[in-house]
Amino acid sequence: MADSAPLPVASPRRKTNESLTREDWVSAAWDMLGESGLDGVRVEPLARRLGVTKGSFYWHFKDRQQLVEALLDRWFSIWDDQMSPGMEKAADPADRIWALFESVVGRVTRGQTVSLRMLSHSNPDVARRIDERDAQRLSFLTAQLVAIGFSPDEARVRGQVYQTIMTGEYLRSGGLPMDERIARARSYHLMLSTPDRP
Repeated sequence: MADSAPLPVASPRRKTNESLTREDWVSAAWDMLGESGLDGVRVEPLARRLGVTKGSFYWHFKDRQQLVEALLDRWFSIWDDQMSPGMEKAADPADRIWALFESVVGRVTRGQTVSLRMLSHSNPDVARRIDERDAQRLSFLTAQLVAIGFSPDEARVRGQVYQTIMTGEYLRSGGLPMDERIARARSYHLMLSTPDRP
C-alpha cells in the first residue's frame, strides 16, 4: 500500500486589515513606546510589526494624535488598577500608601511613562490630563499622611516627594532586579510615612 501524502502544515494565521482591532494597534504602539520612545511610535513601523497595511490604522484612528490619546488612556487604566485592590483592604493609612507604591514599582510599564511625561512638556492637552491624574494621586497621598498624624502642609510636601520618587523610580532603578527595587522603595516609604519622634 502506498504511503499516504503528508498533510500540509498550517502556517500561523496573520491578522488581516479587516480582523485587526483598535486594541491590537494600541497594544503594539504601547510596546513600541516602551522600546523606542514616542518618536518610534509611527504608523508605518507599527503596520509592518502587525503585518498589515496602513489603511487598517486609519480605519480605527483619525491620526497619530488619536493614537497618543489612546496610549494615555492605557496608562491611566493602569493607574486605576493601582488605586484599588490592596488599598481597599488595608486599614492602616501607611499600608494603603505602600500598596500604591509597591504597585507602581511593579507595574507592567517600562519607558512608557517617561515618554508620555516628556510629551506633556510640549503638549498642553497631554499636560492637562496628566496634571489631573497627578492631583488625584496627591490628594490620596496627602489624606493618608494626615491620617498618620502629619500636619496638612507637611503631608502635602511628603506626598509630593512620594510622587517624585514614583515618577522617577524606573529611570533610576529600572535595570535592577525587582526585589531590589521593592526593597529600595520600602526604605523610602518607611522614612516618608514615619513621623519624627521628639
